[in-house]
Amino acid sequence: MNGHDHCLQHISSLNSEIQFLTSGGGSKSWGGDVSWWKPEEMKFYYDGQGFMSVHVIETELNIAFYDVFGNVLHKWNTSKQLHSTL
Repeated sequence: MNGHDHCLQHISSLNSEIQFLTSGGGSKSWGGDVSWWKPEEMKFYYDGQGFMSVHVIETELNIAFYDVFGNVLHKWNTSKQLHSTL
């Protein structure tokens, strides 16, 4: 997760399970050009103002991106199986 770019983004890699989540849309948006991203890697892009919520529990990670009015723009989640330490 990062917050540098003035936009909201979810980018994935085709070569790994890494997810790039950007929440930098809290202030003035920059209206950047994203045409060089591969469509299958760019899961979500919004150059308006908004925010991201993160909900973490032992087995799940839930991410949601919102506009300034609280409308959900994009959701992503992942989970893992717990392994016993016995």
